[in-house]
Amino acid sequence: MGGGGAVTPGVHALPTWVLDELAAGRGGVTAVERLRAAQHSKTLLAVRALVLLVAESGHPDEAAVQSAYQLLVSLPPADRAAALGHPPVAAWAFGTASLLRRGASAATHPGLLAAVAATAAVRTGTDADLDVPLDPGAAGHLDLPGLGTVLLPPSATRARVRVADGRARVFGAGERIDIGAGRRAGPRWRPVPRWSVAHHGLPLTLLVESRTWRHVPASDAGHRIGGTVTGVWRSRLAGAWRILVDQHRPVAAEVSAALCVLAPIPAPTDGTHSGTFHHAFGAVAMSVPPDARSAAATLAHEIQHLKLAALNDMFTLVEPGPRELFYAPWRPDPRPLEALLHGAYAHLGVAGFWRRQARMAAVPARHHAEVEFVRWTRAADDTVRVLAAQRRLTPVGRRLVDGMAGVLDRWAAEPVTPQAAVQADRLLAAHRARWEPSRTPTARTRA
Repeated sequence: MGGGGAVTPGVHALPTWVLDELAAGRGGVTAVERLRAAQHSKTLLAVRALVLLVAESGHPDEAAVQSAYQLLVSLPPADRAAALGHPPVAAWAFGTASLLRRGASAATHPGLLAAVAATAAVRTGTDADLDVPLDPGAAGHLDLPGLGTVLLPPSATRARVRVADGRARVFGAGERIDIGAGRRAGPRWRPVPRWSVAHHGLPLTLLVESRTWRHVPASDAGHRIGGTVTGVWRSRLAGAWRILVDQHRPVAAEVSAALCVLAPIPAPTDGTHSGTFHHAFGAVAMSVPPDARSAAATLAHEIQHLKLAALNDMFTLVEPGPRELFYAPWRPDPRPLEALLHGAYAHLGVAGFWRRQARMAAVPARHHAEVEFVRWTRAADDTVRVLAAQRRLTPVGRRLVDGMAGVLDRWAAEPVTPQAAVQADRLLAAHRARWEPSRTPTARTRA
């Protein structure tokens, strides 16, 4: 606890051996927990900045924000971390503080901090009486992040959340609604769905969170989030989890430790859309996958993005410089250097997934797995060579790229069937041929 009722974030370091494990595409639960701790400190700083900026600007929600902050400060560290570590809350805090710093308070909803504090009070049974401003665009919806949504009359602009004697109630526009973590859905209370599965002792639990993202500034969300997890969703995710646990246990362990929120997004015409959020550690956005194997590969891909985004918050990997654009073998458009590094790291994970699949798949599926392994190993290897030639890499960035290169060099030397190698080369060449005519004159390529 710091002076003036504020929380002092910790100081974080990453041992060299953990960095080297991350560079090899691994890291394990140890790396995930270290990255998560650093992300929590980042969120604490963002929330503290938000509180100070709200006070400096004389924002109408200042009193509610200050009361909420003091309640959060009074909680035990683990309970505070659970409240502020909810991925869309972390993204909201960072994005809101950034907008407030630029003087764009009209585009923010700092009063959500009161809803975060109310959620923490409900979950922990902490006595509280909090004034919670509602988002003007939410039509009377009170979103309690990670807990549920209270449906108040559309005329409601504020709500009162009271927790006492183990009972939690919301008051607003003449309504009184009982809420709680274990309370079933009702006409006025919609709890956040939770999806859980376990296989061979390794669990995966995801909150299916859609509502809280509406409060995140658009630049930090980046996906049109909405929808529910249906029986098809559950079946394919359960199948994906069996594949990961049975055949990719180290990846499954990282996913289990890192992911806690699933944000459903609309499905494309074919395949899967997915993504992670730089400022929302622990969340993955995904459209309903076409099958379990595709879902497993998507999770193996996205856990790489999640780790690298968190690592990049601890260390600068690429120095600022001119906006150069580079060819990426997995995109239809050229990418800046930072994004190229992200894509290479993610596809290191994709190549590793298909490498393991090729070793364990039954004969009919083995050829496809080999093709994907060769394709993404060569794509990532070519890209890492481009990255290695860039002077803008920092020492940490260069160590990361060198580690990736060592793994990819070893994989490139592994034997595969001639048929798989030929098909992989055709796919890579076809992608490059499609990209070349469509690139803009300003795109500078390094292949």
